[in-house]
Amino acid sequence: MSENRTRQNKFFSGLRSIRFQIWRSFFLFTVAILMFLFISQVVLMPAIYELIKTQECISTAVEIKRAWYTDNIKNVIDDNARMKQLGILIHFPSSVTGGLPFTYSRDTTGSSIAIDKRVSDEMVAELSESKSGMVFFPVDDDSKQSFLLATYVGTTEDPVGYIFIYAFLEPTGTTTQILANIFLMSSLVIILVGLVVSVFISSRISRPIIRLSRSTDKLITGDFNVETSSRDYSEIVVLTDNLNKASDEIGKSEKLRKDLLANISHDLRTPLTMIKAYAEMIRDLSGNNPEKREKHLGVIIDEADRLSLLVNDILNLSKLQSGAIEMDRKVINFSSQLKEIVSRFSMLDETKIELDCDEDDIFINADQKQIGQAVYNLIINAINYSGVDTVTVRLHDHGNGKVRFEVEDKGVGISAENLPYIWERYYKVNRSENYKRAVKGTGLGLSIVKGVFECHGFEYGVQSEEGKGTTFWFECAREQKTDEED
Repeated sequence: MSENRTRQNKFFSGLRSIRFQIWRSFFLFTVAILMFLFISQVVLMPAIYELIKTQECISTAVEIKRAWYTDNIKNVIDDNARMKQLGILIHFPSSVTGGLPFTYSRDTTGSSIAIDKRVSDEMVAELSESKSGMVFFPVDDDSKQSFLLATYVGTTEDPVGYIFIYAFLEPTGTTTQILANIFLMSSLVIILVGLVVSVFISSRISRPIIRLSRSTDKLITGDFNVETSSRDYSEIVVLTDNLNKASDEIGKSEKLRKDLLANISHDLRTPLTMIKAYAEMIRDLSGNNPEKREKHLGVIIDEADRLSLLVNDILNLSKLQSGAIEMDRKVINFSSQLKEIVSRFSMLDETKIELDCDEDDIFINADQKQIGQAVYNLIINAINYSGVDTVTVRLHDHGNGKVRFEVEDKGVGISAENLPYIWERYYKVNRSENYKRAVKGTGLGLSIVKGVFECHGFEYGVQSEEGKGTTFWFECAREQKTDEED
């Protein structure tokens, strides 16, 4: 039962495939074209032929009327009768000639009955009563495929002449049958060729798509080392390039995810191990010794703070990257805020923070809390990784209505090959071991800084050279002082 269901699923899946859909569309298009040709050239041929012949008679009558008062009227009658195989008769009544009526005719239809024998007084009487001024009369002969067009020149009350045009319709039965037989044979050949061509085209179009589909199957299974090439169609080439880029990015994301889990696990395990170890020491050894107990409790509190910092950084980074964080942007006095942040580091013994701010009132539009955290992270990063005694923080008017903020250190710097990756989470750069302090932090500080700047739409970057130091910066529009700041 399951095998039959599997076969049915494969069958219906095949009917929905792009190869079958292209083949079906091409085949139906071919059949539609053949049906149109059959209807227009075989079924409707007698009606179309009769319509064409009718239009020829009408256009001939119009030409004769235009040449009626000219010396060229006989040439017009002769030329139309010869080229269109018509029988044409014009009649001038006695009231116009002033004597005997005048008649001129030319017949190239090959009929055994002259055209003047086909014209009757009844036709003239019916034409005189016609409002349109043009009447078609069926002609009763053996072919039963002839008609006669009657019209007049002048007015109904006072006609100056009459025009009679006889048209003979060739029998189309044999011609139609021949065309039908030829069409049938041609259709069989066209359908066979169409089948072959449609199969070839559908296979050619679907082949690169099937290849891409197999590559995506590998991505689903976790194989991100997919490299697909295509030289088929421009759209397929673009799709292939995008798939290769997506594969690379997914592979990087997967590697980053694994590294992130490993780093977070390590960062969590270390303080948890310390907390557990010192808690056991308090329980077993220093519980009754106030001095040792306070020391051990201090370690536990420090490691708990480190855990709290890590969790907060992870949550902040997640909110920034997902866009879930709500920005409370307003015009703030950034100079004043920067002075307050720098003052927090005044108690450091090993590093001096110098503030270079040429104005007391530089206002920007930003979320005060988020921009403050970004500035704090940049200063902490410079302190932890520069290995120098002084870090310079600058804020000045950059011109063109912009403000530029910088954090500069004269430390070991960052190599050019590592510079593009420093904003990534947990990216580690091999640095000198001759630091004055151990590097502390969660490894997420610069990623949070990047997220804050991008949420604000600020321009940002880093300049660094090995052995000369590093400068982190951002630029934004300068704002005017508001009433809220007063």
